[in-house]
Amino acid sequence: MMDIRITLARKKTELEQIIALQKSNHLSAVSEGVAQEQGFVTAVHTLDVLTRMNNAAASVIAKDGTRVVGYALTMKREFAEDVPALTELFERKDNATYNGVRMIDAGYLVMGQVCVAEEARGQKLVDRMYRYMRSCYSLHYPYLVTAIDARNLRSRRVHERAGFEELDRFTGASGKDWLLVVWNWRE
Repeated sequence: MMDIRITLARKKTELEQIIALQKSNHLSAVSEGVAQEQGFVTAVHTLDVLTRMNNAAASVIAKDGTRVVGYALTMKREFAEDVPALTELFERKDNATYNGVRMIDAGYLVMGQVCVAEEARGQKLVDRMYRYMRSCYSLHYPYLVTAIDARNLRSRRVHERAGFEELDRFTGASGKDWLLVVWNWRE
């Protein structure tokens, strides 16, 4: 049994382990069957971008000893142009409305990506990481917003279970179908 603790990423080695998890779980690195059953990620960050993102708002990680076995990336609006795969999503997030208010006017934090290593799945680590993220950032941000590749059924289920609601559905410039979801941290 793993002894997993949830904390904030603070070390370069932790960020490097996040990137390794991104690469091994990227849509291009997993089979169609694994993508359908276990989910996938759609972006891989550079160490430079991930370091700057983490310095602005530390990401949440799940650790088994010294090994990162899960992460939920925290991303402030200022990094919209730094991850090309996510740039178009920010404009959509900004203009989406929730309870009659545009998200850009309400203020929100972006969950840039969430992933759990294969050997650590089935322990509700995403739920634990999201609760930890909420405890760290909900005083400053009323909402957490993220985008989910519409094909990623596992991710859709996990986010719904965690408390996210659908905000918008659209087809991006690349032809990919996306769901924007929001978690109201004030409720």
